[in-house]
Amino acid sequence: MSWMAPVVTDGIDAPVSEVGQWVATALTWGLAAVVFVWVVSLARRERTIWPLCVMVSGTLACLMEPLFDHLYGLWFLEEGQWNLYTTFGSAQPVWVPAAYLTFYGGATVFIARYLQRHPTMQAVWRMYAFIVVMAIVAEMTYVSILGVYTYQDSQPFVVFGYPIFLGFTNAMSALVSGILVYRLVPMLRGAGYLSLIPLVPMAFAAGLFGSGILYLSIRHGIEDPPMWLVHLAALTVVGGIASTIALLGKLLVVPTGASADRVRQPDHGMVRPAR
Repeated sequence: MSWMAPVVTDGIDAPVSEVGQWVATALTWGLAAVVFVWVVSLARRERTIWPLCVMVSGTLACLMEPLFDHLYGLWFLEEGQWNLYTTFGSAQPVWVPAAYLTFYGGATVFIARYLQRHPTMQAVWRMYAFIVVMAIVAEMTYVSILGVYTYQDSQPFVVFGYPIFLGFTNAMSALVSGILVYRLVPMLRGAGYLSLIPLVPMAFAAGLFGSGILYLSIRHGIEDPPMWLVHLAALTVVGGIASTIALLGKLLVVPTGASADRVRQPDHGMVRPAR
């Protein structure tokens, strides 16, 4: 019986910034602690477990980070790294789960509650724009200022070391998860809330690997592809994500002008939209 060979990523390593690693770890876990306290307080105040389930879901999505790294060319600097584990050829630092708890778990809860008060397409795009900007600024900081990871090979649309088209993909997971949570929570009861736990990883996979299938096929299927083709393929990722958000928004969010007609009685921390 033979074993499958492990997937590896060929990365050009360098020493991780010692100061940057301290700042990244303290900052990320500090933000995670704030989000954790907020979510727990919210769950206790409203006597519901759905925010806790969503926070767990967002944190578990960190297990998909190594596959993202392998496919999109992200490289966590290994020399001197405080390593949590290594898989798909990617060495994960100790602060990655905290980043996912904050960005994907906490943001999904926030978006679901924001849509509760503003169930319109304008609110969907407003939230998306905010998360895109936050993602781009955060990644530029970790890459160019803190120096804890980098992006390998020739990347499209690079600004301060970060391929900014990825900001649009990373923002999709939290936004789509938030829309789904907003609509699903009023339909769930008791143990049914546990079904929310796989939701964020599924949204993450849909955005990064589903919408990105053409880009990834070109990136990994063509040896030394021309950069104009790589740039063009990267735009299809953003286009696919925009289409997905628009479709989900129309299906799952009350249209503009209908918010006044929705039922305003809270249901386990969420407002049940009118049927």
